[in-house]
Amino acid sequence: MRKSNKWYIPINEWVQSHGGGIIIPICVEWEQELWELREDAEAKKAFLAESPGLKSLLPRLVKVGYNVLDLMYYFTAGEPEVRCWTIPRGACAPEAAGVIHTDFERGFIKAEVCAFDDFKALCDGKKSMAPIKAAGKYRQEGKTYVVADGDIIHFMFNVTAKKK
Repeated sequence: MRKSNKWYIPINEWVQSHGGGIIIPICVEWEQELWELREDAEAKKAFLAESPGLKSLLPRLVKVGYNVLDLMYYFTAGEPEVRCWTIPRGACAPEAAGVIHTDFERGFIKAEVCAFDDFKALCDGKKSMAPIKAAGKYRQEGKTYVVADGDIIHFMFNVTAKKK
């Protein structure tokens, strides 16, 4: 909260002497208060006005965490929901499918893929993949496809017998 913290320098020195890393000073109490106001727009606005120039560091914490851990995500979308799945960077399509369910990986046939940026640019907020297909941006990928960060994927799989 823009105040000097007596622990920052010793913690930073310890981290740097033990291999280095990124330190993100964060006020958990402040973040908790902000989080509790997430449903009340007026109260949230008033709370943020009390702390001019401050904003939540949680988005930065997540982004840095994903980068440090070498993770990325992809999406699945259907009528009831859109889901985000975390995978290691460099994962192939079957491994990404296995994050949803191990049977998806075992019975992997193909992945139907489009990039999120293409979806955003071509679909104007609509649910349909038709504009992406019409633009030739919807493609089928096999077992060797390395999933790109932010892909939207529909997996095709078939599992007929239990693995022995």
